[in-house]
Amino acid sequence: MHPEPERGNRKARFYGWWYLCIGLGFAVLGVRSYLFGGRLWLTLLRCIIAAGFLALGWLTLRALRRR
Repeated sequence: MHPEPERGNRKARFYGWWYLCIGLGFAVLGVRSYLFGGRLWLTLLRCIIAAGFLALGWLTLRALRRR
C-alpha cells in the first residue's frame, strides 16, 4: 500500500474543512452586517459567498466519504 492516496485524502479533508470555515466566516460577517445596518447588497453578497464556500466544503467532504 502506498502512502500517497492516504496523504491525498488527508489534504482533501483539510481543504473541505477549510472551505467550511471560510463559509462560516462569511456567514458571520453577513449576520453582523445585517444586525448593524449594513448595506443590503453587501449583506446578500456575503451570504451568497458563504453559501458557495459551504457547498464547496460539503461536496469535498462528501466526495471523500464515497471513496
